[in-house]
Amino acid sequence: MAGLKHTMAAIPGGSTRRTYGVAHYAGGLWYAKIGDSLLTARWNAEVRPQQGLPIVVDITNDGQGQSTALVMCAYVDQPKPGTGTASEVIPGGPATEIVFVGEDGVTYRTDQFIGEYNPGDPVYLAWDADKPTILGRIGAIAAPPPPATAPPPPPTAGNGSTVLTATASDTWGVGGWGRWAGSTNGGEDVYTGSWGGYTLTGSWFYGAARPELAGKTATRIQFKVPARLAVGSNNAAAMIHFYAHTSGSRPAGDVARVTGPHDISIPAGWQGGYVDLPTSFFPALAAGGGISIAGDPYAGFISRLDDPEAGKLILDWTV
Repeated sequence: MAGLKHTMAAIPGGSTRRTYGVAHYAGGLWYAKIGDSLLTARWNAEVRPQQGLPIVVDITNDGQGQSTALVMCAYVDQPKPGTGTASEVIPGGPATEIVFVGEDGVTYRTDQFIGEYNPGDPVYLAWDADKPTILGRIGAIAAPPPPATAPPPPPTAGNGSTVLTATASDTWGVGGWGRWAGSTNGGEDVYTGSWGGYTLTGSWFYGAARPELAGKTATRIQFKVPARLAVGSNNAAAMIHFYAHTSGSRPAGDVARVTGPHDISIPAGWQGGYVDLPTSFFPALAAGGGISIAGDPYAGFISRLDDPEAGKLILDWTV
């Protein structure tokens, strides 16, 4: 990052600026990599670095013309599960591996565990960065006695509403995720359109599929479009093209947009608010997909980190 040294020099003496990067191992030493710059840094002793691990870095100006970097912690987009269920024991290699499903519904595997396990065992988990360790088996809990009277049967028909909060937002372009303007360094701003010879698409993600939505029919879908960024022709209304996609989290490439486009004019000076999307988006969303924007004009929207309700979905349905 060519401007990093100027950024460091501009920090007032005795003050600290927080930035984001990744751990990088080279020449027998670990560095904090911010953009293209490798910084020699002090490390919090609890951080167990791995190549490419996202880290939080505090840069402090000592007031004497010198800056020091301190790696505070590693971070992830969502907290890792504390419990799970063993699903497979894989022999072979230098150690046996155990595959387990976390309480978040995601499948993981690890060769770090204490004790012996069988498929179906509920387990306690600990994490070193993104590396899980199985600490032990959760003891069985006796089933409660049956109620004195049986509860009434569940209704066979009715209406309901499900709220989905975005677990990630990001921009695809320049050869990957999070490589454009405010989406870099974990910023998660969302852009669409073409600018400077680059084509950009933006997406919001919501995690695993929702089995509770199976068999239901959508009656309305509302989507919280975040505030516009001051980019492109932000002083004029922009016709934004919305799609449903099939990914619960960032895939290796751009998302697969399967429904849309649905065009909505977003006014100049938009400060965020709900719009209606077609109910044809419902099957993709119920299956763990999300919302994407693609195509011109060039426009940008603030991330879920700046507005926790950015990208929020309200799905009204009937049985």
